[in-house]
Amino acid sequence: MRRTAFAFILTVAFASASSAQVPPPAKPNANPCADEVAAALKKLRNSSWFRMDTQMITENGPTAMQIDYVLPDRMHQTVTLKLTKQTTELILVGNQAWSKQGDGGGWRPVPQQIAAQLREQMDDTVLTQQTDVGNYACKGRTQIDGRDVLSYKLENEPEKGSTAAQSQAFRMFYVDATTGLPASNALLVPGHEDKPIFRTTYSFPIDIKIDPPKDVLPDKEVAPAAPASPDGK
Repeated sequence: MRRTAFAFILTVAFASASSAQVPPPAKPNANPCADEVAAALKKLRNSSWFRMDTQMITENGPTAMQIDYVLPDRMHQTVTLKLTKQTTELILVGNQAWSKQGDGGGWRPVPQQIAAQLREQMDDTVLTQQTDVGNYACKGRTQIDGRDVLSYKLENEPEKGSTAAQSQAFRMFYVDATTGLPASNALLVPGHEDKPIFRTTYSFPIDIKIDPPKDVLPDKEVAPAAPASPDGK
């Protein structure tokens, strides 16, 4: 259960950095590139549904994560550890949540207190407008997965105490040149751009549907666990 809660909040942490920040109204001398990123993120938030597919490196090795949102209060996340093929799923509908370990584990209710915390996390990081999208620089038009996109680089100072790899890493954000919606964002290291630390791709399948799972097992078999903080600690 703790892994399930952690995986969800880790996802939300990425979403916060890439899809849940909108700046205040434009001010004199505002950064036009940041405004363009903010406009794409605002358009994403106004979507009725969207999907985030993330490939990332974790302490457990290469990990794939897919998360579907049906706004304002439905989410379905699937996390797969590529080395072991172990899969964990989590569904959130309103103020209720269910988790499943592996294909044959069966769905079990998440304790109500934790479900409420997960709902609050989603509200805070996916729905609620933030104050600053960051200092983005325009990097021109390029292509990702065959799509024409506009690219933006986040120009931030390295955090104090960060490792050499972390201090060199930089975030790129890509906006679909046709729709104006986010296309992708990635954390890259110079010289290894083909091997992102993580990369998220946004899509908008018309068949996304999130309902409570059927044949839920008794909740008495689920051990409660405190969720991790948004920074993964």
